[in-house]
Amino acid sequence: MIIANWKMNGTRQSVATWIQAVSNNINIKDVNPCIFCPPTCYLEYARRLVDENDYHIEIGSQIVNHSFEDESLTGGISTTMLKDLSVEYVLVGHSEQRNFLKESNNVITKKIEKALEDELSVIYCIGEDIDTKNKNEAYSFLSEQLDVFCQLQITHEDKLRSITVAYEPIWAIGSGLNAEKDYIEETHGFIKKYINDHLEWDKLDIYPAVLYGGSVNLNNCEEIISSTNVDGLLIGGASLNSETFSKIYNLS
Repeated sequence: MIIANWKMNGTRQSVATWIQAVSNNINIKDVNPCIFCPPTCYLEYARRLVDENDYHIEIGSQIVNHSFEDESLTGGISTTMLKDLSVEYVLVGHSEQRNFLKESNNVITKKIEKALEDELSVIYCIGEDIDTKNKNEAYSFLSEQLDVFCQLQITHEDKLRSITVAYEPIWAIGSGLNAEKDYIEETHGFIKKYINDHLEWDKLDIYPAVLYGGSVNLNNCEEIISSTNVDGLLIGGASLNSETFSKIYNLS
C-alpha cells in the first residue's frame, strides 16, 4: 500500500494533472494499492476523474469527524458523506490532528468504530515525538496509541481486516529527517508483536499491515521498503510531484 497524503495542498488542476500522470506512469500491482488522499474539497472531483477514466487509483480522505449524524458540527464530514462519495479509505489519528485538534484516544476510537461500521478502511497513524524518542520511551508511547484497538466495540473479523497501521515518527514528518532502517525495522516489529500479544488477532489470522511515513523521498524509499516489517509507505511532501511519487511506487 503506497499512499499519497497531500495535506493542505493542491488545486483542481493539480489534482487532475497528478491523477492522469500517475495513472499513466505506475505499474499497478494488485497486492500494492495506490491510494490518493487529496484535500477534502477535492474528494468528489478526484473520485469522478478516477471513475470516468477507469484509473486504478483508490481514494482516501485525510479526515473524518467522530460526531454522529444527529449531532451538529459546523464544517464536519461524516463517514456517511465519505461513503456517498465512494471514498474507500480514511486516515485517523494523524499527529497533526492529535496536536492541533486535540484528539484524544477516546475520540479516535469512536472515529475508527464508525468508519469500520460504514465499511471504510482505516489507516491508523501513530508515532512518537523527539523528546519521547530521546528518553527511550517510544515503545511506551506507541503502546498507549495502539491501545485504542483494545477499546473497539467491533469484533467482526472482516471489519478488523480493514485496519492498517501507519507508523510516522513525529520528529520525521516534514523535517527532512527519517528514521534509520534498523530503527524502522525494530519499531515495526514491536508494533506487530504488540498487536498480536494484546489483541490476539493472529488467532483470527488477522495481521494488520504496518506502513512507514515521515520524510519518505526518492532517495530513501528503497531502503525503507526493503525492511522486512515495512508493508508500505505513507508519503507526504514527496507525493505532490507526480513523477517522484510514480517512481517511488514503482520501486516499492
